[in-house]
Amino acid sequence: MSDDAALHLSESVQNYLVSIIRLREAEDVPVPLSQLADMLSISPISVNDMCRKLQDQGLVIYRPYKGALLTEEGQRYAYYIARRHRLWEVFLVGKLGFDYDEAHAAACQLEHATPNRVADRLDAFLSYPAVNPRGEPIPRPEGVLPDCIAVPLSSLDAGQQAHILKLQASEPARIALDAQGIRPGARVLLLAAFESGVLIQVEGQHISLAGTLAGAISVEPIEAGEGEGCTLRPFADSVPASRLPAPALRQVPLDTLKVGQRAVIVRLEGKGPARQRMMDMGLVAGTEVKVVRAAPLGDPIEFQVKGYSLSLRKAEANKITVELETAME
Repeated sequence: MSDDAALHLSESVQNYLVSIIRLREAEDVPVPLSQLADMLSISPISVNDMCRKLQDQGLVIYRPYKGALLTEEGQRYAYYIARRHRLWEVFLVGKLGFDYDEAHAAACQLEHATPNRVADRLDAFLSYPAVNPRGEPIPRPEGVLPDCIAVPLSSLDAGQQAHILKLQASEPARIALDAQGIRPGARVLLLAAFESGVLIQVEGQHISLAGTLAGAISVEPIEAGEGEGCTLRPFADSVPASRLPAPALRQVPLDTLKVGQRAVIVRLEGKGPARQRMMDMGLVAGTEVKVVRAAPLGDPIEFQVKGYSLSLRKAEANKITVELETAME
């Protein structure tokens, strides 16, 4: 298929092809013309006439009283248009702050006037997203859908990265997660896992999630050296993925940190009143701490926790394990 071939089709034809893609539930199940008519807000008679014309052009297989299927060529054209549409949705929601409905309406216009070179640069600028803000897969430049392997966020190993595909949670939970940057297409790093939940890093923030919520988030793991598929490739100032430094994560006792260092609490040792006292002071898993200063003999140590100062004896700090991130050379 030549570059931008799909854009040579009329806007009306493009809308028909993309609508069939959006409505179909299975590869070999025709889309009822009544559903097409409702989506396109036109009469069933007009849809019938257009589907017959598209069949003559080799883009659609029309089955009377059953509906329409896309041919292989029609499907490639539809995926070309869908790719542009979903990339614009990602851009408008993630970069310009539009809500999804606004972004979808604007993308419906932009998809018809986006040449390949613009779509390719937009794809790279967005770090090659696998899904749009609703978790729908973004077709690849070849006009095919990527194969996604979705697993629960809670199943990742510590230090493993992934991209979020879908949030299978209640509406209030999805809104709360979105406010923290946890949304389809976002890149997530699992810092630590506990019996009660997980500690993750998203957009530079450390966030603690309950186990039930982490299990409701579907992700696509990113494997080292993995080729382009559903997985997103890292993108930072046009540096190739192979040259990006990977985070090195170390779990160490809190009392070993130096002045000025920051870390994230992953667990507290011990039990009883002493452990409860530290938790009451805000020293819980997922909390970031910074070493402010230490006494001349190194004991006690002053930390900054949630905006206030807190002094701990070295023996107390030694019972707190933190995750320390350093850049690998």
